[in-house]
Amino acid sequence: MSHILVVEDEAIIRTALRRLLERNQYQVSEAGAVHEAQAQFNLDDFDLIISDLRLPGEPGTELIRKASNTPVLIMTSYASLRSAVDSMKLGAVDYIAKPFDHEEMLGTVARILQQRD
Repeated sequence: MSHILVVEDEAIIRTALRRLLERNQYQVSEAGAVHEAQAQFNLDDFDLIISDLRLPGEPGTELIRKASNTPVLIMTSYASLRSAVDSMKLGAVDYIAKPFDHEEMLGTVARILQQRD
C-alpha cells in the first residue's frame, strides 16, 4: 500500500483529500506546514508528497529539496502558468489546481506512483 503525505494548512481540504485517498486504498499521513511535516516524519519514507504551494512559513516547494528521494505533487488555489512553471523547474513531479477534481487527483496520484515503481 502506497504511503502518501498530505501537507496542507487548510484542515477541511487536508481532511477531504485524506479521506479521498484512503477510500482508494492509500495510507495517508498529514501535516499543516513544511516544518510540521519535517518534525513529525522522515520525508523519504513516503511514496508521494502532496503539498499546497502556499503554506505558513516555507512554501510547499521546499519539500522538493527536503525530500529529495520522494516525488512532490504541488497543488494550489492560486493556479497560474508562472507558478506551475516555477514549481516544475524546482522539481515538482506535477501540479494540480484547487479545487481539484477527484478523478483528476486520483489519476495523477496513480500515474506518479506507477512511474515511481
